[in-house]
Amino acid sequence: MLGQNAPVVLRMLKKIPPFFRNRYVAVLVLFILYISFFDAHDLISQMEIKMELREISEEIDYLNEHTESAKSQIEELTSDKEELEKFAREQYLMKRENEEIFVLLHEE
Repeated sequence: MLGQNAPVVLRMLKKIPPFFRNRYVAVLVLFILYISFFDAHDLISQMEIKMELREISEEIDYLNEHTESAKSQIEELTSDKEELEKFAREQYLMKRENEEIFVLLHEE
């Protein structure tokens, strides 16, 4: 069956610990290797997906904070006319009819 290489193969098999010669253990090891490296959902892909999920979660948290501050600013602007006028003057350089605006730039 093994031919001329039989003694070499038998010596190699005897070097393998008996625990690993068990066919169930061998199948389990092969299964774990397959799942870890060759499957569509291998460990590397899972780690990349977790990193991407973490980044997206951080971005969602940042955007939620930004949304809350924008909502509070909208509430502030809709409830107070003076605040709305101040915002329009600062952000959009709006002015009343009889006013002139001078923009001062600071040199650094």
